[in-house]
Amino acid sequence: MQQIKIYPLSLTLKSPFKTAHGTTLQRPITLVAITLTNGVTGYGEIQSFIDDQYVPETHMQSLQMVQRMARQLISLDFDTPQMVSNWLTNSSHLSFAKSAVEMAFWDAYGKQVKQPLWSMIGGQEKQIAVSSVIGIQDSWQQTQAVANNLIGQGYQRIKIKIDQQTDITSIKKLLAQFPEQMFSLDANASWSIDDIARLKTLDHAGLALIEQPFPASAWFEHKSVQQQLDQLQLSLDESLNGLADVKRAITEQTTRALTIKQGKLGGINQAHQAINLATKAKLNPWIGGMLGSGLGRAVDLALASLPGANQVPADSAQFDHYFEADIGRDLPYVHQGCLPLPEHNGIGVAIDWQTVAKYLIHEPIVYQ
Repeated sequence: MQQIKIYPLSLTLKSPFKTAHGTTLQRPITLVAITLTNGVTGYGEIQSFIDDQYVPETHMQSLQMVQRMARQLISLDFDTPQMVSNWLTNSSHLSFAKSAVEMAFWDAYGKQVKQPLWSMIGGQEKQIAVSSVIGIQDSWQQTQAVANNLIGQGYQRIKIKIDQQTDITSIKKLLAQFPEQMFSLDANASWSIDDIARLKTLDHAGLALIEQPFPASAWFEHKSVQQQLDQLQLSLDESLNGLADVKRAITEQTTRALTIKQGKLGGINQAHQAINLATKAKLNPWIGGMLGSGLGRAVDLALASLPGANQVPADSAQFDHYFEADIGRDLPYVHQGCLPLPEHNGIGVAIDWQTVAKYLIHEPIVYQ
């Protein structure tokens, strides 16, 4: 490596984004730039959150780990991203830290061999069906208004964040109002096994799926309830924090769907393997979102282009949906419910350095 440069950022959301885990207005995103000895630079991002409410890895822990690994990486060279992934597997157990470094290497490698990421990993679709997420609102009327707006924008799926206070009857009315629109729910591990009756009332309501109704450790409960549902798919998210978790979910047939997030699984290679394994097992792997920047969402689109990974439209709203400003330049808009795959080499996203400078919260950290 010639240089590794780390840019700690805090992006501002247009409005507070509330889930069962808490409310986010300032989103920590650390940009990682890795320059190879031939001068080619690739970019990745640390997508962990400020605390450990969602996953057992805070942004500060991720940042410190990337710094530790950078000191070692600066004296190393790798021929392929797979070699980088293997090195990372043995270097840390922190998924978000590993995925940020691997993402930057994939970007640099793609630029070097003159191929876009989606092509390098075997993607097939050029237009990716996408969805948008509605955070928990102050009233159901607000939820309906946001849903109406997103439906008007053409999103192919609308995901609604819920908790134990959510009115199931209102959800069923919304589904009945838009029978042709795909909807899903995300409980973010806020329900308990006592809520099985509520889940059963949604079994034939027309939902695509419900993500993680029960806590991350509730593997038996998820499997037990999934077996009692005729149509409704449950999808693990919080329970999946590495490829080993995905393999367990597949082996045990815990749920019919799996939410694949490369940041949580430790990188693009791990996510790719997860998709292949789940598809082979006739499960439904689909690409979840992490409130990432346009850089991270471009990676999500590439993964969604893999065979079997876009049965449920990806959590990848267009760049101006969440943030006041994005670190990516010239990002695409949703058209007819789809986003196009980037055409440029690597991840395919150019960095907007003015935005980076505006949201920088610490001087860049440089290793060379």
